[in-house]
Amino acid sequence: MDSNMDIADIVAFWRGQQKADAHGRWTHQIDQDVLGTGPHSFNLDHPVSPYIGDVLIAPVIILNANAGYNPVQTPTEFPDAPSVSAYTARVDDPSGSDWSFVSRYYNDTNYGHLVASGKVVVVNACAYRSPRISDKNEADNRAMIKRLPSSIMMRRWLLEAILPIAAKGHRLIINNRGQHWRLGHAAPAPGIVRDPCPASPRITSTALSAMNDFLGNRA
Repeated sequence: MDSNMDIADIVAFWRGQQKADAHGRWTHQIDQDVLGTGPHSFNLDHPVSPYIGDVLIAPVIILNANAGYNPVQTPTEFPDAPSVSAYTARVDDPSGSDWSFVSRYYNDTNYGHLVASGKVVVVNACAYRSPRISDKNEADNRAMIKRLPSSIMMRRWLLEAILPIAAKGHRLIINNRGQHWRLGHAAPAPGIVRDPCPASPRITSTALSAMNDFLGNRA
């Protein structure tokens, strides 16, 4: 039987594995067959986003749905080869990277500065990009999250590596888009705070207070 996962396994899983194929489609190699058979409408034109921030040491973990896509803004984040390389390098080495500049989406949040300082990491249930996963026209994408090998791995990492240390008070999990993580009976576990307004880019007051209290007690 496989042993439980360790927190570092998420980085080992993604390091060096997201690449563009001959058609310029960015995927983790393990997902290529599932994505190839579809159906889905994920945009694969740019590097994917499994996590934003230092996933190895950030004390607060915000559970998000998937990487966002804006047809105007997203291409500007990857104007050339060096920008692509810099982006994938942060995924490969989150603890050795500068997270002070992230997607402009996080300028509209109330926790972006905490990502930059290494106190918060956003982890996506699905690393692939789409405009709005909750929209009715993304039903195929929501269904695919349940089948994607990388998403299955991310969920296992959360359950096996993160929930146990959160229960001991070493991490705080903000359950922002928990339906895509399918927490089930684990949703009310110690160390998890549910955000009652999960569709907003901003963390609501209940979760934000819990997050600030947790960080303050660690100071």
